[in-house]
Amino acid sequence: MRTNSKLNRLLNEAEANRLCIWSTSDTQRRTLQRREAAGELVRVGIRCFARTEYWQRLSHIERFRHHIRTLARIHPHWVFGGPTAAVMHGICDSIRQMKEIHRVMPANAMVRSNHIMHNHYIRSDEHVIVDDVRVTALGRTMFDCARWLTFPDALPVIESALRQRIITLDELNRIFRSEEGLNRRSALHALRYASGKTENGGEAYALAVMIEEGFAPPQLQVAMPCVNENGNPDRVDFFWRTNDGRSIVAELDGRIKYRDESMYRNGNLSDTIIAEKEREERIRMTVTSMVRFSFVEAYRRTDLVRKLEWAGVPRVTDSTVSTDAVG
Repeated sequence: MRTNSKLNRLLNEAEANRLCIWSTSDTQRRTLQRREAAGELVRVGIRCFARTEYWQRLSHIERFRHHIRTLARIHPHWVFGGPTAAVMHGICDSIRQMKEIHRVMPANAMVRSNHIMHNHYIRSDEHVIVDDVRVTALGRTMFDCARWLTFPDALPVIESALRQRIITLDELNRIFRSEEGLNRRSALHALRYASGKTENGGEAYALAVMIEEGFAPPQLQVAMPCVNENGNPDRVDFFWRTNDGRSIVAELDGRIKYRDESMYRNGNLSDTIIAEKEREERIRMTVTSMVRFSFVEAYRRTDLVRKLEWAGVPRVTDSTVSTDAVG
């Protein structure tokens, strides 16, 4: 297909500004569709397109941000909220939350939602500008996420903000109790279990699943008595100490460490695997039970529940649970 210099110029400008391109006329739309059919462009949303090679180099989160920045250019009056605003604020990296777009609108607006675009009606029209996009303020964004999403999806958003120390629990508690909106109880429930101690969204999601399934809340990122080759204590994701003397550890399997070469021990995969096996052996020698699980197992629940039951993790009604710290 012959080169379209105007289109290439538009694509170069869009990429320089971290945007997609979009059609403003039927002629442009047909041109973009032909380029898409030839494999040169990829469709992003309904009207947006990007160069295929460029798009494939982007991470999932940056693809979503490109799309939202582009929609903000097309519709400069739109205000995004909830999970969409959370992505722009840098406190949500869940791919599942990037399959939909959330925007907030005045209570008197009459616009229908669809399977991609969700419209939420709130009285306040206050917003901030983040990365050239109108979004709800951080506190309001977190409040809406906590009341719109399920507990396992909401907790990672709160944990991320606390982990990054861009807001405090006291501030969130004040905001959650003062902002207007339904399902305040759900938001406060999520806040009750937030601490900022989880290391990533997967751990926060798994923690919420454990709590919903009735297990006693574990201690997080606990330093064990064993030390590594550098003399530092090994830390575990989840820890329970029971009154009858048992100690139980659960670890989320961080498989990215085996896929991302930048995280390899001594720059190679074999040393990374050996180091992890040695770490696990040290921990197993100091505890009664230890289980490893994947995010998929936490998401599906049944496998995680089975493993925790096998390890003897107590339920909240079990009098054998203790919150004593590891010695």
